[in-house]
Amino acid sequence: MSHAAAAPQAPLAERHEGFHELITHWARETPDAPVMIEGGATMTYAALDRQVTAVAQALADAGLRRRDRILIVAENSVSAIVLVSAVNRLGACASILNARMTPQEVRAIADFAEPRLIAFPQVDPAISPLTATLADDFGADATIQVEGFGAIRHTTAQDVTPNDAAPSRQQDLGLIMFTSGTTGVPKGVMLTNATLLTQGEAQCVNRGLTSDDVIYLVSPIAHSIGLSSNIMACFAAGARLHVAARFNVADLIDRIASGEVTMMVAVPQLYTRMLEHIATQGIDMSAARLRIAASGGASLDPALKARVREVLNVTLSNGYGATEFVPITRVPMGMEADSNVVGTPCPGVEVRIVDEAGQDVPQGQSGEIWARGPFCMQGYFRNPDETAKVLHPGGWLATGDLGEIQPSGMLAIVGRKKEVIIRSGFNVYPSDVEAALSSHDSVAEAAVVGRAVPGNEEVVGFVTAMPGARIDPDALRDFVRGTLTAYKVPSEIIVLDAMPIGPTGKIQKALLKDRL
Repeated sequence: MSHAAAAPQAPLAERHEGFHELITHWARETPDAPVMIEGGATMTYAALDRQVTAVAQALADAGLRRRDRILIVAENSVSAIVLVSAVNRLGACASILNARMTPQEVRAIADFAEPRLIAFPQVDPAISPLTATLADDFGADATIQVEGFGAIRHTTAQDVTPNDAAPSRQQDLGLIMFTSGTTGVPKGVMLTNATLLTQGEAQCVNRGLTSDDVIYLVSPIAHSIGLSSNIMACFAAGARLHVAARFNVADLIDRIASGEVTMMVAVPQLYTRMLEHIATQGIDMSAARLRIAASGGASLDPALKARVREVLNVTLSNGYGATEFVPITRVPMGMEADSNVVGTPCPGVEVRIVDEAGQDVPQGQSGEIWARGPFCMQGYFRNPDETAKVLHPGGWLATGDLGEIQPSGMLAIVGRKKEVIIRSGFNVYPSDVEAALSSHDSVAEAAVVGRAVPGNEEVVGFVTAMPGARIDPDALRDFVRGTLTAYKVPSEIIVLDAMPIGPTGKIQKALLKDRL
């Protein structure tokens, strides 16, 4: 007797109203499986499901309603992830702000977003007092307990207008991700529940995640890498998440070396710090089981990639996306690719390379990257002018990044429109110069910016040295002359003890420009 093959399951966005239902699913299927580890404490899927329900009820009692907006000011913590999930269960719309923002930055977004509540998940004051200080600043006097994992302080409910009703829960706004800033109109990327579910499912499929995987959360959950590539992916796969308020290189390396961690996603600069720690501490990595080491948010230096392969025995894979649209492309697992190559479009995604008029350019020529597909934002919250600048007819998002399609069909990033340096009439893409600088054995990190001079721009490189190495700027300039066209060679190379690093681990080029 023959048996028909099981029908493929429908996409998560068709089976669930929000990502909180993924937690309930795994609470039924594997109730005792651990989902989050923080310090020495572990939370199972069944316990997480109960906590999410309890916190959702507490938020409702505090006045939060379906489609209301809530600002969550947080560092990475179990209590913050419980809170985000509880907001989703209640049918409200969360915005997560990094607790390292200043009170003025938080206030500017709060004044614009008009949230019903502002919540501050607390972390151990010995690790960081930031959320407690901000909670004091905003008069967050009410407290919700997350048993065994801290507390959530929140303000009293304000009289505000909820988001507009959508045809279904899937199409309700699940998240508005704001940029920081104290001037101008904040940009709030609007993501529906369906988009959040689809993003998590895509990360699972692209990386072959299963319930056996253990993810170490190194990126802030206020950033798309932390939220989509880590938390949503974890819930979609039924996997396990290590949570730390701040990047702790010693703890991360210990867990990788023991064979516990199988996946991490981070910006390239964090991998540099990991390798430095392994080298200086002489740590044996032979028992490591890391099978997914993914990079995003910045160009991937080939020398760094080679060192990761040698030390961690895993191919560092690159991908491409933006807060407005993630993921766009991904380098297939295990495939070797050049530093600026970010892969092929993810399933359901289309990519175009266009000129200033929005017309397709011939293959091999560079232009602005446009993308469309199921991971795209709905637009910027209460900002139709900025929305119109990036969302074009047909559902195409103008990313602001410059790229070209290689003969292999892979997308290569050549720069960002706003970062292109115009030197003597020639375009200089910082990523090209950074790759050349980083190829020197003594260079740990490199960042390149433009410096305005009368009638022109100069190329300025900033570098840090490998442990125990010393960099001679003049000798380094001579070195890159061997691979760079003359107009790309930096006019000056500045050696720093450390790069200015932002909350996501990326180099803050604006602060480098301030040094010029």
